[in-house]
Amino acid sequence: HDGVMATYGVSFESSSSIDEKKEKKRQSREEVLEKAKQQYEKEERRKELKRLRGEDTWILPEVNQRLQQIEEEGSGKSKKKKEKKSKKKKKKAKKEKVAEVGKGSSDSSQMMGKMDGDNYTLDDMFVSSAAQREGEGREEERMRSKAIAESRRLAASMDKCQHCFNSKDLQKHLIVAIGSKVYLSLPAGVSMTEGQCLICPLQHHCSATGLDEDIWSEMQLFRRALVRMFEAQELDCVFMETHITPRRRQHMVLECIPLPRELGDMAPIYFKKAIMECDEEWAMNKKIVDLSSKDIRQAVPRGLPYFAVDFGLQGGFAHVIENEQKFPHYFGKEVVGGMMDLEPRRWRKPIRENFDDQRKKVLQFAQWWKPYDCTKTQD
Repeated sequence: HDGVMATYGVSFESSSSIDEKKEKKRQSREEVLEKAKQQYEKEERRKELKRLRGEDTWILPEVNQRLQQIEEEGSGKSKKKKEKKSKKKKKKAKKEKVAEVGKGSSDSSQMMGKMDGDNYTLDDMFVSSAAQREGEGREEERMRSKAIAESRRLAASMDKCQHCFNSKDLQKHLIVAIGSKVYLSLPAGVSMTEGQCLICPLQHHCSATGLDEDIWSEMQLFRRALVRMFEAQELDCVFMETHITPRRRQHMVLECIPLPRELGDMAPIYFKKAIMECDEEWAMNKKIVDLSSKDIRQAVPRGLPYFAVDFGLQGGFAHVIENEQKFPHYFGKEVVGGMMDLEPRRWRKPIRENFDDQRKKVLQFAQWWKPYDCTKTQD
């Protein structure tokens, strides 16, 4: 009898072993819950500590002033927008009414014309127009769903964006200056060199190749001011942008890293060599694009992934990325790190920096920036 049972692969489990399994399951579930609870409490304690120390509210006084100004401007604009919208709506409704009347008369005349044709019956006309409408409808639907998917993707990336000005994840205490389209801030992790900073558009733009003229111009203003600021400290600087995996729609960041003069002079040679050796051996695009006589917007077609570097106010180089899997997102920083003999952990993954150190570097940078602040002379 047992043999028969074994043949059919039936096995009995004692109730005690079933209970044991249940108990184990329950215990592991409890452990997971306990861990999650501890993690949550730890996070809450950290938040509370932050709040008590004023970490969540501290911000440079100049930046705070500018934020209030932006808020006031925003509330004024939204009022005007509402008024404009209601006017537009009324206009549109009027237009549609007129168009509807016109359409009715043109349809009937078209119908008369069609009926005059030899073998063209009324049925034919309805069938062909229905088919045409259906085709147009399908195409419209496809375009619509594509646009919806695209906007959802953008909304998702913007929601968690750490550089969008209206994002809850933006660390406002790291901001040094705010223009009308662009802002200047410092990296959240340990800076590679003292004075490393980031120029970002306020709104979610993904690359310099897709920027409007006004945003681009303001970025250049910041760039010129930074070059002058570092020159006063006898430093050179490089500006780098890495636009990788365009479909992920990440926020554009122009990184500025100051360098000692003697290294600044050598930077073009280092970067040229690194670009020539990076990515794929056989490239579809020109391996290195010279940016000395044209900017990135004229050099690289919109939508392509690329790396670009500029040396101070001179041009620099661009490289269209062929294989995004092979190209490291820290490529530019790796080149600078190699020039400065820094250890790789300084650029591979940002090293966390505590709030006090962050505040110190923001205050220090703000002192340097004050005489060159391009947002003050803009108005």
